Amino acid sequence: MKFFLTIGVSCIVTLMVIPGLAQEKAPPTAGQVAAGTWAWGEDLSYVRNHFVKAAEEFPEDKYGYRPTEETRTFAEIIMHVARYNHLSAAHAMGRQSEDVHEFAFNSKAEAVAKLKKSFEQLEEVAKLKGDQFPLDVLIHTSEHYGNLVVYYRLNGLVPPASR
Repeated sequence: MKFFLTIGVSCIVTLMVIPGLAQEKAPPTAGQVAAGTWAWGEDLSYVRNHFVKAAEEFPEDKYGYRPTEETRTFAEIIMHVARYNHLSAAHAMGRQSEDVHEFAFNSKAEAVAKLKKSFEQLEEVAKLKGDQFPLDVLIHTSEHYGNLVVYYRLNGLVPPASR
């Protein structure tokens, strides 16, 4: 009886495994190739590139745009992400952070420069202290990229990741 039970279980396991082995994987889509092996790619570049491009390409005269009074302006989102990135990098590197007033919006050019600098600081953390890289910045930046996408669409524009 034990022999037949062993044979039966072996057959069932084999029948469950074989279909999975026989299936071919579909080739990755262009979006999957661009994104790398997971949603944010292999590193910070996927999130950084789309976010910075969105900041660079949004019209300067619309940086004050906000869909409702309760939401941040486009400029405030850019500066918020730059500040969050900076604070995360400073903390990981054991450095003093810049004063919050350094992240007040003055111009599009300054905002884009602060944003780029904040991502450079995060890249430094990834290179020098990879085990201390604050992964939450990827999620945080991605969430706010979603805000920027809505702002683009509400202004009749196509956001970078959709082109």
